[in-house]
Amino acid sequence: MSILKLAYLNVIRRKNRSLLTGIITALTILTFVLVFSIFSIVQNGLNLTTERLGADIIVLPNEEDSNSLETLFTGTPKAIYMSKNIESGLKNIKGIEKTTSQFFTSTIDSDECCSYYKTLRLVGINQDSDFILKPWFEKYSVNSLSDSEVIIGSDIQVILGNKISILSHPFKVVGTLYNTGSGMDDTIFMNIDKARLLAKKNFSNNLWNGSTPENLVSSILIKASEGADIEDIVNKINNSNPGVKATSTSSSITMIKEQMTSISKIILFLWLALLLISSLALIGRFNSLAKERKKEIGFLRAMGIHKKDIFKLVISEAWIIAGISGLIGSILGVILVNPALSILEEAVVVPQGQWSLSVSIVNIIIGLVASLILGLLASIYPAWKNSSLAPQEAISKGDIG
Repeated sequence: MSILKLAYLNVIRRKNRSLLTGIITALTILTFVLVFSIFSIVQNGLNLTTERLGADIIVLPNEEDSNSLETLFTGTPKAIYMSKNIESGLKNIKGIEKTTSQFFTSTIDSDECCSYYKTLRLVGINQDSDFILKPWFEKYSVNSLSDSEVIIGSDIQVILGNKISILSHPFKVVGTLYNTGSGMDDTIFMNIDKARLLAKKNFSNNLWNGSTPENLVSSILIKASEGADIEDIVNKINNSNPGVKATSTSSSITMIKEQMTSISKIILFLWLALLLISSLALIGRFNSLAKERKKEIGFLRAMGIHKKDIFKLVISEAWIIAGISGLIGSILGVILVNPALSILEEAVVVPQGQWSLSVSIVNIIIGLVASLILGLLASIYPAWKNSSLAPQEAISKGDIG
């Protein structure tokens, strides 16, 4: 009989004790994979946003509901508006290379008007000045969006036939935007004039503050000249027009990083505490099992089983338990990523990178490797101690267990 088969039979024979050890391991690995996955997604989202956002500064109306972090990193619909004439005034500020304006509106959570049964942010882009989506347009050879065409963010489901209804108007989806790790991933983009027309027809005039959608914009995105002092430009914008609120995208990303760093320190401390407790519990479990099995190991040694085989036997048992429970914990950790992100998003703004099947599988493998390492570290001392016992000593000090 091989050492591996004997180890497997021993695990099965002591199923109650093996189960308890497995539960401790599974919980430890579940927590590890969950935390590792979430912070990988957030870090990937921040990197993508830095790489692909394209704007150095975002200007929003100076209203209570205006939040640059939510605008940049989430797809939360916002009904915020300011005069479109503000954009022309910004071009006089030194250091600004180009600007583009956007108009925000949204779908309605109703299957009677829209193909998507939830409220989504609609963003009208000014195609004459846009530089945010321009790289995508060039890559996929799209010249411009007609009034009946839209581009959807990477997190929005593609509908068969690429035909969708938005606020009771038919549109053709001409493409899906690459993943950006920002609010663009949960956004539908269209011609700015069409977005204004849809908003005017479907929403109350109270939103326009005595104006009309044709004369309003929701945000102005700014690309600074190379070498320009971005914070100086931000201050000049805010000082020259109290009705707007300018924020540099780099400071927004830094703010997100600081938030996540604070959260990560707390979670890391809790996980390290859990790891320490789990490791001590596992070492205790394997030590206890080893003591209970001294007579069994003594008989095996008396039958001619070498020390190294006894060592392999104990390690193999630990790896079988750690491997199975680690795999279960890793899979559960991956399954819980999206629910955990939803809970986290209620507390802080969370930029999200790509979360795909391939990434999930990689994280499961990482969790499995971590569980095997944990099993090895927890069992290596008991394995060495038991394999060092002489047959007579093991038989006299132990029982079959």
